[in-house]
Amino acid sequence: MKLSYIQSLLFCFLPILTSAHPSPPSTEGSPRGGCIHDNEVEGIAQRWLNAFATGGLHTLDSAVTENIMIYDEGANNGTTSAYVHNRTELYNTISEGPYGGNGVTNVTYDVVFTFHTCNRIALRWQQNEYTTSDIGYGSNVPAGQNIEFKGTDLLTIDLASKKVENVTTSADLLNDYRALGYNLGVLNLS
Repeated sequence: MKLSYIQSLLFCFLPILTSAHPSPPSTEGSPRGGCIHDNEVEGIAQRWLNAFATGGLHTLDSAVTENIMIYDEGANNGTTSAYVHNRTELYNTISEGPYGGNGVTNVTYDVVFTFHTCNRIALRWQQNEYTTSDIGYGSNVPAGQNIEFKGTDLLTIDLASKKVENVTTSADLLNDYRALGYNLGVLNLS
């Protein structure tokens, strides 16, 4: 039997969905609601992503719980401890500059695909951004260049509020850095 691409991904990610970092007890509502439904998944995922988009920071409260925890080895120097421990820390992280990094603007996100269990969503996303004239890092990429890269988030949802309370994330940042023309002193395989 030959598996489709999506079925293969589901087969690979299902163990991760059931064993991702544990979520702290919810403080957002009581009693806990029922499982998320198919028709809710994309809206939850898009609210999560929109908070990181250009001009989207004001939507953060509707997307995440107060006790949001985010795990990202790339943002945390290779460790598996959380680098965001609450909504205020996340707000500060996003507001420090364009979330896409130096030299980008008009950051938007697309949901590529999702699948879910009762309270977890596996989300493949695409970030879209445009370069500005101040990329830095030795880049000579002109302003106005459209750049896209992808990432994967495993979202744990507070069932009472339908907000994100826990995230394990990974982005294809090397593809982004390469497209931005960063000179980070690494071997260029092109």
